[in-house]
Amino acid sequence: MPSRKNPPPYASGPNHNKKNNNNNKNEKKNNASGRNASVERIIANESLLATESEKHATSKSLYGDPGARISGNVHNIYDRIRMRAYQSILKNIKGKSLLHLGCGMGLISMIAARSLASVVVAVDHSAIVDAAQVVAKQNGLQNISFFHGSLRDVMPQFPLQKFDVILCEWMGAFLVNDSLLDDALFARDNLLAEGGVMCPDGSSIHVVGVSDYAFHLDTVEYWSNVYGFKMEPMKALVRQEVETCSVPAANIATSTCLAHTVNIATLKKSIESDMNGTGSSSNNNNNNNGGEVEGETAKKMSGQDLNDYTVPFSMRASRDTTVNYLTFFVDATFTNPNDPGANFVLGIRPGGSNLWTETSVGLPEPLPLRAGETLSGELRVRVVDRRRGAAAVDITARTDGGVAKVETSGSYVYQHC
Repeated sequence: MPSRKNPPPYASGPNHNKKNNNNNKNEKKNNASGRNASVERIIANESLLATESEKHATSKSLYGDPGARISGNVHNIYDRIRMRAYQSILKNIKGKSLLHLGCGMGLISMIAARSLASVVVAVDHSAIVDAAQVVAKQNGLQNISFFHGSLRDVMPQFPLQKFDVILCEWMGAFLVNDSLLDDALFARDNLLAEGGVMCPDGSSIHVVGVSDYAFHLDTVEYWSNVYGFKMEPMKALVRQEVETCSVPAANIATSTCLAHTVNIATLKKSIESDMNGTGSSSNNNNNNNGGEVEGETAKKMSGQDLNDYTVPFSMRASRDTTVNYLTFFVDATFTNPNDPGANFVLGIRPGGSNLWTETSVGLPEPLPLRAGETLSGELRVRVVDRRRGAAAVDITARTDGGVAKVETSGSYVYQHC
């Protein structure tokens, strides 16, 4: 990281120019008020003043509120592709009302307010909205309100009860396991004005085969000898975990398969998830769940509900390889029939710079493949606790037998950090 050529005035230490300390006492005394004013101005401009809730924050409250950490929000600001996609919607927001669920730092909400939306309401479970409220006030935005808490708790305080646009990134790592999904469905059914739009309105999950034996050695076989101790039971625990990390492009060994697609407009609302955290429902999802990516077709899903879906997948090996992992990633889409210019697809590419981090599961048995050979299988996702983003994931995968006919199955646990 390049060094600062011109450090700010408050960066100098107390012993700066110590040799001239006695000669400069009068000068320092005369300029003290000027320096204090400068420091005060810098602090105010950089929004470093703590809010009331931040002043009383404890280690426990910060640990239990990861959304309040700047590091967990700043990547959204750096993501220019994502910001441009949402700006395409907001260019026509003038005179319309917007509800933003999971607003985080509130940047998109404030852009909507600056774009002359009639009313902007931003909601987040995290205390970071308290700081966002201060930022909005400092920037002279009068048409925006921030609310800290759950949607149903703060809804009575809203300045209006129907919105033209509801913005919410409701998709989880396995599509339906994000805690915001229940809020998005509730808002769709109770707060969306006639003719209004949900954004994004669709999401898909994709799967690709990955060859990475070195990562297997580092994460699984490592426990064979830890400082001279055999720790074999740890291997079973590691194998059950879903890995959340980026995948090097060089390790991608198959084509990509679109496995499952959902649309927020037709998703069935789950039965009061507040009771058990899962939103259990026997309603069927009537979406078609198939698609093609690089010529590979995923079959249609049938008879599954919001909290439990099973889909097949199929992909072809791009070279002679051994697949150790299956990697999953999601995208987000928005289709507005009234404003096609605002449509977008926020997609990711494994091995690239992505909006959402890929998730991977290690296969119990490696799958050897010839170039062009088909790797097929089934993915089952069961929501365990949507409030924590927890899901149980079951995988079955098999080869056609180009090298050897192998089938392997594994069960995994995913929880949003």
